[in-house]
Amino acid sequence: MRSLLANEFMKWRRTIKPLIALGMYTGIIILTYFIVRSGDNPGDAETFVNYATMAAMTFLGIFTIVFTAEMIGNELKFDTLKHLLMSPYSRDRILLSKLVAALLIMLVQFVFILAVTYGFAWTLDGALTFEQFRNVLLSVSSGVFVIFLTLMFSVVFKSVGVVIGFTVLANFVSTMIGGLLIAWKPDIAKWIVFLHTDLSIYYQSPGFMETMDVTIWFSAFYVLIHIVAFYIITAFVFRSKTFAE
Repeated sequence: MRSLLANEFMKWRRTIKPLIALGMYTGIIILTYFIVRSGDNPGDAETFVNYATMAAMTFLGIFTIVFTAEMIGNELKFDTLKHLLMSPYSRDRILLSKLVAALLIMLVQFVFILAVTYGFAWTLDGALTFEQFRNVLLSVSSGVFVIFLTLMFSVVFKSVGVVIGFTVLANFVSTMIGGLLIAWKPDIAKWIVFLHTDLSIYYQSPGFMETMDVTIWFSAFYVLIHIVAFYIITAFVFRSKTFAE
């Protein structure tokens, strides 16, 4: 497993995309910093962290979809997956290494966002509370969910573009429909899993989830069920598919 993970990280580091991603996060955070500090009533540290992490996490979600989609898509594109499948490692272990690598890569970027954001936040007035830090940590749940979803699409479709498109479309359409249903049919809306993936919403916009009469434990369990289902489907397809051109 260690060599498989090292191989995944090597392929990730050898591209320019990680540098682009980290540079994008840094640029967004710096831009937010100067916006918050400007004006007649400069914002405090808490305001800066809220806006900076919200903006950076949006791009983290996008880069997570791209990086995860490419883990299998690029193997097919460069015809290296067949050689990997002929290695001594089982298909289950190969798939698990890609999943673990995707999670670790996402978490590395998340920690980078936290470090840069809080580094700038210490230069602003106002206190940074544990409650706010908790909300930022809970927001990473949406990234974990999207990795399992993207990986599932990756073993079904050959094209990286199609995988990215399906993942983004599923997220956008489901969230949009769910937002509309909350106003008229909250009992139906609560079964749309995309409305539950970001657990920080329970503390940032509690009224939104109260409309559906659900708790954070319901959302966490409901998302977990989907994650397990996605992985079972992914593992089944990955075991049985030939991946032949």
